[in-house]
Amino acid sequence: MRLLAPATVLLGVILLAGCAAPAPTPTATSTPKPTATALTEPQLLDKQTKTMVNLYSQVVCTNLAERPDLDLNAAVDKVLATYATEGLSEESRVELAHRVLEQSAAKSCPDQSERVTADLTE
Repeated sequence: MRLLAPATVLLGVILLAGCAAPAPTPTATSTPKPTATALTEPQLLDKQTKTMVNLYSQVVCTNLAERPDLDLNAAVDKVLATYATEGLSEESRVELAHRVLEQSAAKSCPDQSERVTADLTE
């Protein structure tokens, strides 16, 4: 039992000495940061299509199922008049709307794919 007390004191001193020591300072290293490059319009179109399909495919399919008589071209016109899309020309905005409808149907309601394709080509 007598050996336990000095060992405990020694352990306490070692622990306290470790706590009192200053923390090592990190060395500053220069890591190159990736530079943002502007996306081309086709790249932007692809990115926005993917994002919108992931976010809204279920909503698109619900609307398609609930409104079988919906004129998709009129719906596209209404959506384009309502929602702005950054960095896209008018032609690309229409392409985006068509892609979102087609890819949403393919992803979440394949039974509506034929209808979407037929309505958008008219």
